[in-house]
Amino acid sequence: MAEPTLADVFGANATQNETSITIQKADLQALGLTPAATNRAESILVAIVMRATSALTEVNRAQDLTNRHVTVNYAGQDLIDQSGNAFRRDAYSVLLYKSTQLATIDPDDY
Repeated sequence: MAEPTLADVFGANATQNETSITIQKADLQALGLTPAATNRAESILVAIVMRATSALTEVNRAQDLTNRHVTVNYAGQDLIDQSGNAFRRDAYSVLLYKSTQLATIDPDDY
């Protein structure tokens, strides 16, 4: 299994160059994001995390420890009370794997 591609993680139309990454909102639409000029940053981030969950799995990592360094897992949901208000809380975990001793996180390592 090869290293995950931009398309695997961000959608079929994701591209990058030296200065930017472009993620097409249409690639996130199947996850529930309604593409608009005014999408909230949090909405876009949630859709990206949801998209990554399908590509960056523990199963995929277990099949290729050399090329798979990040997993994103949905941990479930619960109901919480904050200041008398009920909220549904959905939890995701992002795990970063690096063959080394404890060290500072460097995005270039992944």
